[in-house]
Amino acid sequence: MNLQHGINTFKDDTGVIAVSNAAVGIPFFIGAWPCHLGGGFTGKPQLATTFAEAQELGGYSDMWRNEDGSPRWNLSQAMYAHFKLNGMSPAIFYNVFNPETHKNAVTESTFSVTDHLVEIPEDALINGNLVVKNSGTTLVFGEDYEAFYVSGKLCVELLEKSSSFSASELKIAYDVAAPEKITAKDIEMAIESVELCRSVVGIVPDLLCAPGWTSNPTVAAVLAAKAPSINGLFRAKAVVDIDAKIADTYDKVLDIKNNNGYTSEDMIVCWPMVKNGDYIFDMSAVVCGLIAKVDSGNADCPYESPSNKSLPITGAVDANGNEINLTLPQADIVSVTDGVVTAINNGGWTLWGNYLGCYPKTSDVAKMFICTNRVQDWICNTFVNTFWQYLDRPFTPVLRDAIINAFNSWLNGLTAEGKIYGGQIAFNEELNPVTSIMAGMFRLDCSAASPVPAQRIDMHVRYSVDMLRAALS
Repeated sequence: MNLQHGINTFKDDTGVIAVSNAAVGIPFFIGAWPCHLGGGFTGKPQLATTFAEAQELGGYSDMWRNEDGSPRWNLSQAMYAHFKLNGMSPAIFYNVFNPETHKNAVTESTFSVTDHLVEIPEDALINGNLVVKNSGTTLVFGEDYEAFYVSGKLCVELLEKSSSFSASELKIAYDVAAPEKITAKDIEMAIESVELCRSVVGIVPDLLCAPGWTSNPTVAAVLAAKAPSINGLFRAKAVVDIDAKIADTYDKVLDIKNNNGYTSEDMIVCWPMVKNGDYIFDMSAVVCGLIAKVDSGNADCPYESPSNKSLPITGAVDANGNEINLTLPQADIVSVTDGVVTAINNGGWTLWGNYLGCYPKTSDVAKMFICTNRVQDWICNTFVNTFWQYLDRPFTPVLRDAIINAFNSWLNGLTAEGKIYGGQIAFNEELNPVTSIMAGMFRLDCSAASPVPAQRIDMHVRYSVDMLRAALS
């Protein structure tokens, strides 16, 4: 209530808008992890900032692939690559594996008891189908025995208070996890779960990855189709792999890429697989961490290409583990001619390649380079992030100018820091007819140019006869 006789004070808006940078280098990994070893199935995106936190949420297993090479616990691979190899944080995971449905029954078998304990092979489940018997008598969980996991193995421990405490053998029936029941269709459907990230974890990822699954062209295509329209607002890039079983040599990459549709401007296409010690990784999982590292080193601005940056690997391999050592001309064929990022050992293993999947079919500088395309995505995401709060406010010149001034100030700052060559946003009256204004819609046009990668540097040298004469005279 305002006084009619006295002094009133009021707090007015400053009219200055702080621009809120969109997150960059945040991967969204889709697949399966052994959640029965962790917090269990949740059916929603889960954010982790450390390997230990991810393991607590989803468990961990070194069995990243089935015997035929198909993905098994591929989120465990992603955890290892992102947190341990690249040392980056955070990452968002979406687990498709549900122990209630992806399981197989194992018939009753006889197990020897050692120190009142039985170890059941990895991936056995603790559920209502775990039945433990001693001489035909069914034992009671919590009274006769306890069940728990140690190093991924299910342990059944007889309790001292049980009459079966000294049993030398037990008959046990149980269920075993069956992530092999997960299909490519399940992964495709799970890609839509990226829509939940903003509301569930408060972050919209800008890298989408399903390591092991995107060698399936349909999965890769669905991932790339989702990338430019998360929540209908935000833009990302799909990091995908060409099948290193089919493309076991560099000269097969281009045909497989083109024939299977790995040609989107929203795809970072990777080949071959890579290894670190005895671990073999789908390159996409490692590339996500490398991109995050480069972005982080540039104050979370994606203006620098990940190409020619050190990879935490000890080799490149095909799907059978056979080493692939590319010469520089061969690597150039993959990275430049084919538009696929690869790995090369040139005094140390580095990523090699600046192009997105759309190259060489497009030569548009804003579309073909990983860094220039991602900067445009980032500018768009930052605009949405910052000005969403101003939707449905009265459209006035003050509101319009506040948005323009704030964003121009941010673009000027990026220019001064050398992160873009220049940028400007403006209101063009010719593009804003009164009919649109009356309908509550107005348009702003932004122009910005970010650095292109210096991927070729030529130096010409010639012999100077004049210098020879000067030296000898």
